[in-house]
Amino acid sequence: MPKESRSRSSKAGKTPAPVPPPPNKPQQCHFYVARKSRYCSLPAKRTNKFCGEHLAEQQKAGDTETLRRIPCPYDPSHTIFEINLEHHMQTRCNARPKEQEQFYSLNVNCTLALTQEELDFQKTIQSHKNMYSLPWIARIQLSKLQKEDMRSVAEKVEKVYKEYVPKIEQVILTNPATASPRTAERFVKHLDQQSSLLGHMVQRGMLDDKKACFVEFGAGRGELSGFLKKALDEKNGEATYVLVDRKNVKSKLDPFLKGTDATHSVVQRVLIDIKDLDLSKVQALMNENQEMKKVVVLSKHLCGSATDITLKCLMNYVTNQREAGNLKPISGIIIALCCHQLCRYEMYPNHEYLKQTNISRVEFDRLSKMSSWATSGPTYDPKKSITETENVPLTEEEEEELADHADAGQEEGDADQTSNHYSGWDSSEREKIGYECKRVLDAGRMRYLQEHGFKVELVYYVDPKTSLENCALIATPE
Repeated sequence: MPKESRSRSSKAGKTPAPVPPPPNKPQQCHFYVARKSRYCSLPAKRTNKFCGEHLAEQQKAGDTETLRRIPCPYDPSHTIFEINLEHHMQTRCNARPKEQEQFYSLNVNCTLALTQEELDFQKTIQSHKNMYSLPWIARIQLSKLQKEDMRSVAEKVEKVYKEYVPKIEQVILTNPATASPRTAERFVKHLDQQSSLLGHMVQRGMLDDKKACFVEFGAGRGELSGFLKKALDEKNGEATYVLVDRKNVKSKLDPFLKGTDATHSVVQRVLIDIKDLDLSKVQALMNENQEMKKVVVLSKHLCGSATDITLKCLMNYVTNQREAGNLKPISGIIIALCCHQLCRYEMYPNHEYLKQTNISRVEFDRLSKMSSWATSGPTYDPKKSITETENVPLTEEEEEELADHADAGQEEGDADQTSNHYSGWDSSEREKIGYECKRVLDAGRMRYLQEHGFKVELVYYVDPKTSLENCALIATPE
């Protein structure tokens, strides 16, 4: 679900640097991009101080223009000439509402019906370029709870953890597909994660069938699928790649995935919120004989409820295919888990497990929020962890990861202290409780897949120094 956008300076908790004087370069735009700490690099007309995209700023300053620019009604992050408004909205704007694809089915992967508040909220979002905070998540404020209420949740979590969470091994693997770019890679931590995920896929036979359809959820640019293609070593475009994400991104790897062989691989990008995806109606899953290909699912850091609706989506697909006589439609699932504080009761797939463990809706919301304590301790600096280098632009994946951690620590306030915390616990105690909350949620996910005929395990696939969110859910058919 959407998250609130933040500037890098506010995420890091620092005072923004002063704005430098406008550039002396002829015809350079005078709009200062705070997020990038530099002036816009687009050219302006000789008669203007601002480029066409930021001409509205010149109008705000009192300079009049024959053609006035206004924010686009569909996506206010860009502006247009008012005289072109109708044409832009009807034919040009990429954020304009489009006719839904055949695989769209509203909220099909939500376990419970969504509230009217959320349904109304969804209607207001025309573009995922602007991310919005979710009011029903922001409403849950641990700092406002009585200590007794938090201790009650923690005691129940500890009990469920001991009874339901299996022992989790740390198994760090590698794959040669990620070896070559390491000398030029800005941060090797992403490569370490991708390498281990691919290693686990190979170990479990998920890459044995080159003719399978590899579906990456939360794909972004499709980088993980790019390394997967290298690991497959396909020569004649045998594999199919489906990249699922709710927003379009720049620098997509789709052309690389298609390949340069005479026969290109099939690549389909599915732009949709996972909660609305009917996987059985995605065209790329079907071969030339109108038969469904074997499906392998992968994802690196699928935040909170995005994991839950993905699992629901997959098991809906399994049920659909088994009814049609396809008994093992999915050959493997591997998902690197993260951001359990964004889990939603309505989207959690295993409510029977919550009943068995006597976890109420209120307790679910609270333990989900408490799970953020696992990654918001006094020694954790999300900006340093993600960037490690000053003045280097973040990738979109890193921006979202930083936003998620900002959400996690948003109400901590004194998270850098080991005493006087509103909970009454010091940082090490909170970290322990946070990890137990995460694994309790993951145990319910495991049991959900087991009930649908999968062998499931949780694995710490990288060292915590590489990523504090280092747990992967791996499933193969029994």
